Amino acid sequence: MAFPIEYWGIDWNSDNAREYLTDYYEQKKFIGYVYEEDDTIIGCIFAVCKLSGSKKEIYINEMAVLPKRQGQAIGRKLLNAVLDYSKEEGFAGVVLYTSEYAPAARFYEKNGFKLSQGTICMYCE
Repeated sequence: MAFPIEYWGIDWNSDNAREYLTDYYEQKKFIGYVYEEDDTIIGCIFAVCKLSGSKKEIYINEMAVLPKRQGQAIGRKLLNAVLDYSKEEGFAGVVLYTSEYAPAARFYEKNGFKLSQGTICMYCE
């Protein structure tokens, strides 16, 4: 499982994952890439284009690589596909959120992402 419950707090199963991904894919300005080998999806990245004030940005919402294939530059290739698209289309930048408890933050930092100053992520139940 690419999104273990101990990092993300979500108990994924095939039904709720399918519904979530279908809702995401149907967004108006969806951008997505998959990494495949022999007709098998090994990794994916899903993002959406948004207008933020006067600038357009891409928000990455999901990125996953099969655990046994992590560390083989697949995630970097997926991330670079979105970054290249952003530059080609003249976007101001790429934004993402990740768990402070998952190893993903180190991956993103190694690939040029920085902590956003002055931004607070808030949540309410």
